[in-house]
Amino acid sequence: MGRKILTEEHFNSLIDEYGTEILRLCYLYLKDYQLAEDACQDTFLKVYKSFHSFNGLSTEKTWITKICINTCKNYLRNPWKRKVTLENKEFIQEEVSDKEIFAELEKSELFNSIMNLRKKYKEIILMYYYQQLSVNEISQILDISESNAFTRLSRARQLLKDELGGIIYE
Repeated sequence: MGRKILTEEHFNSLIDEYGTEILRLCYLYLKDYQLAEDACQDTFLKVYKSFHSFNGLSTEKTWITKICINTCKNYLRNPWKRKVTLENKEFIQEEVSDKEIFAELEKSELFNSIMNLRKKYKEIILMYYYQQLSVNEISQILDISESNAFTRLSRARQLLKDELGGIIYE
């Protein structure tokens, strides 16, 4: 098999198709928007430089997601970048019903609970629910068996259920 060439057109289509998802995943890992933007750019730079090594055994999305996760892990290993903290967000006051406010608080509590999970459970929840990857794709990204990925997902769900007192999110 010959060396794969990534054309500018194909590269731009990858950015258009996956850029927002990759940026969102970077933000979920790093909890800082500027750092997430840097990690997203680094991810696509790595995609560009190493496209020749893409073997086609997984989807492009799975391959790019794996590069993204490894890039974020490298950012988190850097002591300077570890000091970055999530800034408090100010919410604009609008006419909102109590039900909507409660729903937002629940979502925030859910998000905080997810972010407080151990790394192996957090990443599987983020990939499954936020990146909408299949268990098969997740197993390829994490280099684990499909049954192991499913077990981790089940345990992560149970941990969240226990943490949140049985609250169910749709």
